[in-house]
Amino acid sequence: MSLAAKLLTGMLIFCFPLKVFAWNWQTKITLAVKDQTLEQVCALIEKEYGIPFSYSAGLVNVSEKVTITVRNERLKTVLEKIFTPFDIRFTRIGDQLVLLPQKKQKITLSGFVRDAVSNENLIGATVFDPLTKQGTTTNAYGFFSITLPADTVSLLFSYIGYTTRLLTVDKKFNDLLQVHLKPAGSLKEVVVSSESPLQEQTQMSKMTLSNTDLKGMPRLLGEIDVLRTLQSLPGVSSGSGAGGLYVRGGSPDQNLVLIDGSPVFNSSHFFGVFSLINANVVKTTDLYKGAFPARFGGRLSSIIDIATKEGNMKAFHGDASIGLISTNVNVEGPIIKNKTSFVLSARRSYPDLLIKPALVQEDALGTDGDFQAYFYDFNLKVNHIFSPRDRIFLSIYKGEDYLLIEDRSEKNKVNDSNLGTRFELGWGNTISAVRWNHIYHPGLFSNVTFNYSQYEFFTRYQHNYLLPDSVNTSEINGRYNSQMANAALRIDFDYRPMPSHTIKFGAVGTMHYFKPGNSSYVDKESPVKPLDTLNRGMRITGTEVVLYAEDEWRVRSNFFANIGLHTSLFTVEGRYYWSLQPRLGLRYLLPANWALKAAYTLMNQNIHLLSGTTLSLPTDIWVPSTQRVAPMTSQQITAGIAKSFDELKYEFSLEGYYKSMYNMIESNDNFGIFNKDLGRWDQNVTVGKGWSYGAEVMLQKKKGATTGWIGYTLSWSDRRFEGVNNGRLFPYKYDQRHNIDVVLVHQLSKHWEVSASWHFNSGSPFTLPVSSYEGIDHPSPWDPAQPSTIDRYTERNNFRGIAAHRLDVGITYSKQKKYWLKSWNFSVYNAYNRKNPYIYALGADPGTKERYLGQLSILPILPSITYAIKF
Repeated sequence: MSLAAKLLTGMLIFCFPLKVFAWNWQTKITLAVKDQTLEQVCALIEKEYGIPFSYSAGLVNVSEKVTITVRNERLKTVLEKIFTPFDIRFTRIGDQLVLLPQKKQKITLSGFVRDAVSNENLIGATVFDPLTKQGTTTNAYGFFSITLPADTVSLLFSYIGYTTRLLTVDKKFNDLLQVHLKPAGSLKEVVVSSESPLQEQTQMSKMTLSNTDLKGMPRLLGEIDVLRTLQSLPGVSSGSGAGGLYVRGGSPDQNLVLIDGSPVFNSSHFFGVFSLINANVVKTTDLYKGAFPARFGGRLSSIIDIATKEGNMKAFHGDASIGLISTNVNVEGPIIKNKTSFVLSARRSYPDLLIKPALVQEDALGTDGDFQAYFYDFNLKVNHIFSPRDRIFLSIYKGEDYLLIEDRSEKNKVNDSNLGTRFELGWGNTISAVRWNHIYHPGLFSNVTFNYSQYEFFTRYQHNYLLPDSVNTSEINGRYNSQMANAALRIDFDYRPMPSHTIKFGAVGTMHYFKPGNSSYVDKESPVKPLDTLNRGMRITGTEVVLYAEDEWRVRSNFFANIGLHTSLFTVEGRYYWSLQPRLGLRYLLPANWALKAAYTLMNQNIHLLSGTTLSLPTDIWVPSTQRVAPMTSQQITAGIAKSFDELKYEFSLEGYYKSMYNMIESNDNFGIFNKDLGRWDQNVTVGKGWSYGAEVMLQKKKGATTGWIGYTLSWSDRRFEGVNNGRLFPYKYDQRHNIDVVLVHQLSKHWEVSASWHFNSGSPFTLPVSSYEGIDHPSPWDPAQPSTIDRYTERNNFRGIAAHRLDVGITYSKQKKYWLKSWNFSVYNAYNRKNPYIYALGADPGTKERYLGQLSILPILPSITYAIKF
């Protein structure tokens, strides 16, 4: 400071003397107040001692009243006496004494929520603090972690179908909580459930089915079915009543089916009629139709995440059932009580045992002929608790379908040797997985998984025929098989750093193996050596690395966001495909339990399914992306509203979606899976784009003696390919304009339960010729003397089939005996025998040559009865 400035400052102080009081924490003060507000006390201290207070009435409550008398005490001591009882702290900033709300200590509580009877983990159980109104849900292993104020008194634990439990919090307890909930009464409360009310979930386009939900549905030939139940939900259909799932206009190969985290490449038995997994071992099934969390990837249309039971750790239990077409047996129990448990399940169908006697009686196959048709599946799961922080799971699945038709009705009259054919067809899945759960600290949970999944299809053909000498016979042998396998190592983390953030992150490494086609054809009397007609030894390998992270973020008390990123690197035959897939979900809470939701997802699919038909059949072949055909991608925007009302008895949701798809493939008309050019399949497909959009509405009743839902879907699904339909947009084969589903389950009494479901979907489009003529220069391959019929087409999918609809009903009687529960179920599938189209085909009248459109219908009215016991 210059001399002039110093002189000026001195003159100002001399001329205008100020009362300056330099306070500190040791300043002695005297104070006597009675029933005065904190605001008045602050003003008094400021007036008497010149200590300026600063505070925000929105942060601290200065209307509280205080009575205090002190004489010549330190300022800090006096302030502590005044403000501490009201959770107000103070600090000095410059010359200001600033009042702030007390920093409350936090505690993180974590643990597991389990079934009190079986000790099984409960997925999606709700953990709630009634005071702060904060809550969370358990993950796929029953684990929860929640950070709350240290003065939290109690937590509320609830789960659908279980008695709610209020647990007092012991602040000195620093170990993992083990919370056990008791199953509620016998009356069903839920048909389709979510972990918490819809308006409290940022996740949209998701539904959850429990094992109880599956058992309440009408049955097809006595079978409780997971995937068939999913077909009853809005946005999901299966036009013919069999085959794959079509989710929001997507094809069956765009659905990722997971069993305990392991992928499945063919999800059905019996040509799509039954699900691949025994429903009795299913704990929960989550269906994601959009707004996919970042931890999922690899498909465009849906994720079907099936979690199986872990096994009762306290006592042995089991059940068995026998129906018209199959029998299944399930056993579970402890190996080491409260430490190790197992679940063992086996199922086998026997239509061949019912059909073969009729064939033998009619001598349809000859004395040496044979007929076999069955499917089976086997599940084994073992889990062991090493410590409260470590648990390991081992699971194995094996399922197979087999068909054998051996016709030996014709004999060689000279030497009585067999003539005829033998045809075999088989396919199946093999899945195994090892998972390890570990808790690092109350806020960090991890799961490490190694899984192996394989799908294989084969067909064998043998034909014995008479040589021209009419004495000797020869033999033709043909075979074909395809295979796909995955081996993956995955690690997932669940991190809860603070109440407003739930973070999930992880990595996956996968080895892919493809053997898309291998065949041979051998004629013993052929002058040429056997030829390998379909690329014997063709094998393709690929690798994929995935990193992901997502954060469930409570931005404000009424605004939530799920922000995530899924990144994938796929390598095959020297080509690298890298993709960044952002995920975003938003939820805004409105008054009266309404929630407004929106989501954006980008998905990527590195593998394609080649199909020779419009149906989902085991002959379909998986192939990887190539230099010419890149991975498929999709972008989906979803928006909707959700509400629960009448004390959570009812839930309503309305969602609209728009999905654009790129690098879609369409097989050329002359290309099939048995084509000799399978090795160059990417030269026989056309690449294009697709669009699916629509709206879904659902009203669901979740509680009471009568439960169920009504769902309606309005949708469009279009494609455009260069070289197909002259490059013009056309409705795709999965385009079904209207879908209606009505499901009702009613508990008549303690022993009787009835159920009904009605399904309607518009007809699917397909292509018909607009005219036909006989090509004189093109003889028929079946009769060279006759000209072949040549069809003329103008547009792709220019005709729409008739609507499909059916009614299924069921009634179950159950009664508890001393040692077991017995039940009878009587169901009728397609109760009014609607002849829904399965395949359309053009035919011609042999006499008039007039052509007509024929329709093949399967699954007519099918009554069934099933007897089951549970012990």
